[in-house]
Amino acid sequence: MSNCQPLEQEKPLLVDFKQQGASLALFPNPPQLTSLETGWNGIHFEYHQQPSHDTSEHCLTMHTICIALDAAPTERWFDGHRESEYQTKGSTAIIPAGTVHRSLWQKEVRFMFVAVDPKLLIQLGVEVAAPEDIELIPRFATFQDPLILGIMSSLKDELESTNQGDNLYVEQLKTTLSIHLLKKYCVKKPETSTYIDGLSKYKLRQVLGYIHSHIDLEIKLTTLADMAGVSQYYFCQLFKQSMGITPYQYVLQLRVERAKQLLKSQKMTICDVALACGFANQSHFTKHFRKLTGTTPKAYWKHLSVLSVE
Repeated sequence: MSNCQPLEQEKPLLVDFKQQGASLALFPNPPQLTSLETGWNGIHFEYHQQPSHDTSEHCLTMHTICIALDAAPTERWFDGHRESEYQTKGSTAIIPAGTVHRSLWQKEVRFMFVAVDPKLLIQLGVEVAAPEDIELIPRFATFQDPLILGIMSSLKDELESTNQGDNLYVEQLKTTLSIHLLKKYCVKKPETSTYIDGLSKYKLRQVLGYIHSHIDLEIKLTTLADMAGVSQYYFCQLFKQSMGITPYQYVLQLRVERAKQLLKSQKMTICDVALACGFANQSHFTKHFRKLTGTTPKAYWKHLSVLSVE
């Protein structure tokens, strides 16, 4: 009789993306872009370029949505079940927290992912689902979701233009993403309420007054939603019904209009104008000013200087 004992199965590696350098436990190279130092609450974003690689079997502490940016044949395992994927740009995988996961690709690839704290999903989902129903379904990267791709591309763009902490735009994006996950990728689909009348005149006046008086400071979606007495998700819906645009678009338009007035005075540098209007820095200001006006702050300022001389 053999005296050999069966080998104990190795436990999957536990990976928490909120920890510094966590992704190096899975990938050969560090991320080219990470949100770890920004202070974004409840979500974590990374952009990667990696050589061919086979990750170890692992469990994630956060729900993770990964999007491919290159075509590549890939193998993926969820709780031991393997499936072959031929990823194209935009192919999306959903890896719920606690799922035993492994992936293998045989060429250099670029991809990005956003990890969502399960507590955030429950917090935002309590108005649309019972906590016990908030369970994400693992999804192989055999589908595309344009909304998730758009949100993740916007997070990447925001991260490249500013390293500022939690801001209204990121809060709006993470709220939209979380509700989308709840509606489309949960075991049980929640029923959501629909409001048609927008915010009451009193609440709207209160919210707009706060925005106008804090336009040079960081404005948080949680603050505005609490002021209106509704969840962040429903606040975004109600505000858009009342104003025709999202809270972030309204704040951005207001900041650019204020910047125009300050530039007209010719008394401040462009950098000082950016900070006085609540932008993270001059490049962040320039990007959004150009997007809304079709010109840069510097060109706008020069044009005003010529007019004043004439």
